[in-house]
Amino acid sequence: MKINSIFPFICLNISLTFASFQVQASDVESIKIAAPISAPFVFKDQQGNPQGFLVDLLALVEKKSGLKSIVSVMPWPRAMHEVSVGHIDALMPTIYTDERALFLTYPKQAIIEFNTVLLKRAQDDIKVDNITQLGTEKVIVKIRGMSMGKAFDDAEKSGLINVVEVRDFDHAIQMLATSRADLVACVDYISNFSLKRLNLLDKITALRYSNTKVPAYLTFSMAFTQQHNVDELMKKIHKVKVTPEYQALVDKYLK
Repeated sequence: MKINSIFPFICLNISLTFASFQVQASDVESIKIAAPISAPFVFKDQQGNPQGFLVDLLALVEKKSGLKSIVSVMPWPRAMHEVSVGHIDALMPTIYTDERALFLTYPKQAIIEFNTVLLKRAQDDIKVDNITQLGTEKVIVKIRGMSMGKAFDDAEKSGLINVVEVRDFDHAIQMLATSRADLVACVDYISNFSLKRLNLLDKITALRYSNTKVPAYLTFSMAFTQQHNVDELMKKIHKVKVTPEYQALVDKYLK
C-alpha cells in the first residue's frame, strides 16, 4: 500500500478511536457518592436512608436522564478518604481548596451556591464586616473538616481567629446557647434549616460577613475522572434546574 493511501486510513482510525473515547467519557450509568450530614442538603431519615435537597436533586436527574446515583452518608473525614483512594466516585457538597484539588477533580459547574454566615446569640451585640476583625478573643465553632471559604480558611490557618472544631452542628449550637462559644461558622441554608428544627430562630441570629456566594461542587476521584468526562456529566445535572420539579425541591428544602 502506498504511503499516500495509508495516511487517510490512519487518520480515520485515529478519529474513530477518539470518537469512541468521547462516548465512553460521557456514558456514565451510575455514580457512587459520599456525603456528610449537612441538612438540608444531605441527612438521614428515621430508617437511616439518605434524604435532602441534593439527594432528591440526583433522584430527579435519574428520572430525567437515567443517570443513577448511590449516596452513602458518612462522616466528612471518612468520605474524603474513600473518594481520595477511589473506593467511591464522588463527594458532595465540596467547597474548593488547593489542598483538596490535589486529590479531587472539580468540574467547571458547581452543584449549588450558598452564603457563609456566623451565628450569634440574639442578645449579643456583635458586628462583623471582615472575618479578621474578630481577632482571637471570640471563640468560633465550626464542623470538623468543613471549609468556610478562602477568607475564613486563610484567617484560621494564619491564627488571626480562634476556631474550635466539633463533630456536628447540634453540638456547635449547644456550645453557643450555653455561652461556651461566641459564634458558630456555618452556611445560610444549613443554619436556617437547623434553627427551624431546633426552634431557635428567636434566640440565635445570623451575621453575613461576605456578600460573595461560595460555590460547592460534586467533586470526583482522580480514578473516576480518568474514565469519564465529569463536565459532560454535570451538564445532565444542570439540565433539570429549569424544570418545575427542581423549583419544587428549592421551595421544599431551601426556602
